[in-house]
Amino acid sequence: MRREGVDIHSDAEVSYVDAILGTQVKITTVDGPVELKIPAGTQPGTTLLMAKRGVPRLGQPGVRGNHQVHVRVTIPKSLSSEERKLVEELREVTAKAKVGPFRF
Repeated sequence: MRREGVDIHSDAEVSYVDAILGTQVKITTVDGPVELKIPAGTQPGTTLLMAKRGVPRLGQPGVRGNHQVHVRVTIPKSLSSEERKLVEELREVTAKAKVGPFRF
């Protein structure tokens, strides 16, 4: 977690499977842990905003910064034989879905 003015920035690591399907992750905020929904289809480098979860502005306690969560998608360097088979099947399914004159 790092601070920039009244805003807080942190990273959330999710697996490529969780990035595709969506998940929930626990984020440590200045007020304590919060569950954050990572939407299905989240791309690497996506920044999710938790509004008003940053630091209170000095002299204006009702005004707070935001907490920005930078999503880091982890891709394994090696797969088990079962994982590899499943990913290859997924590749075949997605390749078939792209076949046809009207697929863009």
